[in-house]
Parts: sequence; structure tokens; C-alpha cells
Amino acid sequence: MQNSETVGDRSNSDILEEILKGEYIKPVYQPVVSLSNGQVYGYEALSRISKQELQMNIEQMFRLADKDGKAWELEKLCRARALENAARLSADKKLFLNVNSNILYDHQFRTGFTREHLREYGLDANSIIFEITERVAALDSSAFLCSIDHYKKQSYGIAIDDVGAGYSGLNNIASVKPNLIKLDMSLVRDIDKDEIKRLLCKAMVDFGKSAGIQLIAEGIETEEELSVLVKLGVDLGQGYFLGIPQESFSPIVPEKVETIKRCHAKQYNENLISSVYPIVGHLARPGYIVSPDEKLGSIYETLKLNLSVTEFSVVRDDITMGFMTRTDLNELLGGRYGYGLHSKKTVQQAMKPDFSRVNYTMTVDTVSRLAMQRPFEQLYNPIVVEKDGKYLGIVTVKNLLDACTKVEVDIARHSNPLTGLPGNLVIEKEIQSRIFADAPYCVTYYDIDNFKAYNDAYGFENGDKMLMLLAKILKTCAAQGEFIGHIGGDDFIVICDYHEGEGYCESVVERFSREVTSLYRDEDIRNGYIISKNRNGVTENFPIAGLSVAGISNRARDYKNIGDFSQDIAQLKKKCKKQPGNYIEIL
Repeated sequence: MQNSETVGDRSNSDILEEILKGEYIKPVYQPVVSLSNGQVYGYEALSRISKQELQMNIEQMFRLADKDGKAWELEKLCRARALENAARLSADKKLFLNVNSNILYDHQFRTGFTREHLREYGLDANSIIFEITERVAALDSSAFLCSIDHYKKQSYGIAIDDVGAGYSGLNNIASVKPNLIKLDMSLVRDIDKDEIKRLLCKAMVDFGKSAGIQLIAEGIETEEELSVLVKLGVDLGQGYFLGIPQESFSPIVPEKVETIKRCHAKQYNENLISSVYPIVGHLARPGYIVSPDEKLGSIYETLKLNLSVTEFSVVRDDITMGFMTRTDLNELLGGRYGYGLHSKKTVQQAMKPDFSRVNYTMTVDTVSRLAMQRPFEQLYNPIVVEKDGKYLGIVTVKNLLDACTKVEVDIARHSNPLTGLPGNLVIEKEIQSRIFADAPYCVTYYDIDNFKAYNDAYGFENGDKMLMLLAKILKTCAAQGEFIGHIGGDDFIVICDYHEGEGYCESVVERFSREVTSLYRDEDIRNGYIISKNRNGVTENFPIAGLSVAGISNRARDYKNIGDFSQDIAQLKKKCKKQPGNYIEIL
């Protein structure tokens, strides 16, 4: 049996030595793609062995180099090969370089990334992103963190790789404060089938938005995974579905760009149906734009004549490259020497590349939350709105807040005044969103049996207490973000984003049966009924109030229109009302 440390009669150490001596390493580049517009954001440089008879597992090669004291030699060779082709990299694309964190603070490494050295390859620091690959104690080293700070100040980007795998976690993110974090492929794999993975990814997206860190999903292999990641708001993606590693800086194929656009179109339709908030594209206005080659002095003179312009976007070929405010420009050109030093610079040299941008399909409440999570100095800057990856316009924070306020007033007008739960307008939108979306749902209706008799015998004030009790129980039993609405009277609705609504219904019925007795006189509880008049004015005995629950899911039938759904649920509700005592039936 052949030892894993040998190939034929040669040891892996001998093979590694020959690879290093012959420099048998070639780079390949895998695209990192924007999930908002399908454009290539940058490329990750990966190393491959160029001589067939010297093949070994790449990860094994790097581990062996570390063990044999050849780590620096191998890193230097791989980096040199990756940079040799960089002259062919577009100026607006990033180059991701995997770096062993143990050598990041090495003097030789730092020397290899001076401005003069990069200029030989037609690069500058803004184009380089270091991927920290080793999840080791070095991340806690003060020397390491000082080195990270040095590279950040030189305008290099920092990404932490494999977040969500092994020991790479929030401690490292908090210490390093990276520009990007790469979500490990183990969390991306089958994310369309795993609710826990979706929740984890959503939490990371929210964290990234709040911290100003972009999220990259690694290992995307299916359209279904891509669709979920787009819906969750992940910034960037990488994987064989989007593009395989190649020896050239190849664009992704047009079909993949169309797939990303299709995912956004689907999200756009869902937002139109499901949200009472308008999409931000409806609020966007053209804004003032300049070319990246325009001189700062020229812009300054133009703005002096147009005081209404408080900010401008830097756009080339409909692609937004940066953003700048009038205040930023005045600070740069102000002072004793500012104009002389900077007026002949192009705006591309001075603009902020880390501005806020959103897709036009996002709802205004979502954009408002993102706007309020920005650093204080950017808090009230307008937000760039893009459509299909191209500049559409800007939206101000004032416009966002005005739109949200209007919607909230409308919701309040249509909410039930007793329970405060959403009323029919919002309920109808929620039901439509489930019917037209391709996702599991279960819609359940709750009706209080013998409520009219109780209301007549105990009075409207106590009847309201019973309605409030059911509303409270519906909210208490909700644990997975269920939507709860009050249709009117004693009719309530709960919409679950899963098929199996029976467990939730049973919890509600059990709790209501136990707690509703507190609203009755002891004598009526002992008798098991109350005496009241029926709808024809005839006195009779009515049992203690219970619940009839009718529900429909798309587990067995995929509804395509609201009419079929309404017809089925109406028939089911009639059937449930005829059953004595608490009754649950879900189709």
C-alpha cells in the first residue's frame, strides 16, 4: 500500500522541492460576482501545479510547505505568479490574494507590497484584497493586528475567509475589522433546503450591513442556492455555478447574469405583492452625476453656481463608481493650500468608493433601516439606487422617512382598534404574497364558538376581553415569525411560512380552552354552559366558548389565484363551524 507521504518512490517533500526549484506553479482566477447586478467584482487568485507528474493536493502542498519550513518560499512563488498576469486586470476589479496570516507581518512580505513594487504590475493598493486563510492564534497577536492596521491605512482590503467553519468566528471579525467576510461553503450548500442555514446567513447579512462589511457567499453550485442568497441580500457570490477558475480574467457568461437578474425580478414581484411599503425605485430622482475623469476644480466651480446640488455620484457608462458630498469637496479644496494641492486631481482619485447603494426593488422600510445603520458621518447622505447594475438615481433619507411614515399611518388606519392587529387591507396583501410566491405556507382562520351568546349574556366589555385574550394567545404561541391579523369580530387569521400549521393551532386551542374560563362566573363553569338567546331570540344553553380552526396549506394543492383559495377556505370554515367543541382541520 502506497504511503500518503510518497508518490511512487518519491516523497512528497521531494516533489515539493522540485515544484519550488522549477517554479511549477500557475495561477487561475475565479470570479467574485456582485449578486445585485451580475457584474464581476473581482477575482480570487488560486494556485495550481503546472507539471503533470508533480501533481498533489493543493491543500496538502501548503501544509507540507509549512511543515518543511518552505511556507514563505511557496507563498512568494504563488504570489509572484498571481501578480504577473495582473496587468490584464481591469482597473475597476479587485484581486483577492490568499495569505497565510503567520507571514502577513513579515518584513519581506511588506516589502513585496510597496507602491513601487505594485506599479510594476500595473496595480495599486486599492485593487488588492488580502484573504486571511489561517484560523490560528496569530489572529490574536498584537503584531498581527498592527500589521493589519498598516495594510488598511495603505488602502489594501482585508477579507476573512471561511467564516462559519472551524474556529473562524466573530472574535476574529471583531479583532480584524475586515472589509469583507467570506461565508464558508458549508453554510451555502443546500441553503435553499435548510431553514437554520438561511437564518444564520440572514444574521450575517444584517451584521454586515450594520458594520459596513460586505458578505461573500462561497461555493454556490445551484440556481436555487443563488436565488436564496439574492433574496437574503448577500452582496457578492463565488462558486462553480457562477464561474470556474480559469487562467484568464474571464467574465461570467451572459446566462448567469440573466439568472441573477431573474432572481431580482422574482424578488421585485414578491415585494410588490407582499409589502405595503413601496419599492425604493419609485422614490429615486436622477441626482447630479459627473464623470470619474472630471477635475475637482471644475466640479467646485460648477457647484458654486448651483447651490441646490449637495452631493454627486461618479458614473461611467451608467455604472456607479463612487459618491461625494459638497461638504467633502469643500473640505478637500478648502484651507490655505487645499485648492492648489487638489484642484487638478480627478474626482476618481478623491471619491468615496464605499458609498451606500441599493437595488431599486428593495422596499423603502428595508432601505430606511440600512440607512440608519450607517456610520454617523454618513447617516444623512443620500443613497444611490441601481437597476440591473446601472445607475438609476438617488433617494434622500427624508424621502425614505416620509414614505415610511405615510405607510405606517395607513396601516394604523386599517388596523383593528381593539387588538391593534393588522386589518383586512394588510391581510389581503399577505395572503396574495403567499399564493403567488413559490414557498411553503399555511393559512389558518380562528373563529370563537358561542361568542355571540357570551357577548349577549356578559356584555360587550367582557366580549372585548375575550377577543383580547385570543389575540394575546395567538401572539404568545407565535415563535417562527407567523403573521397574525384580525379580520373583525371574533374572526382572526394566522399565516405560517411552513406547511405544518397543526402544532401551532393545537397550542392556541389548548391555551385558549384553559384561560377562557377566567372570563366566566364560577356557576357557569360548574354547569359547563351559559343561558342566553340564540339568533332567533329563543333561550337555550350554550357551551363554554371554544375555537373552530380551518386551515389551508400549499402542501397538497398549489393555488394560482385568490378565487380558488377563497372558495376552498370558505367551505372548510363552514364545515368546522358545524363540529361541536374545539375543532381543527387543515387541508
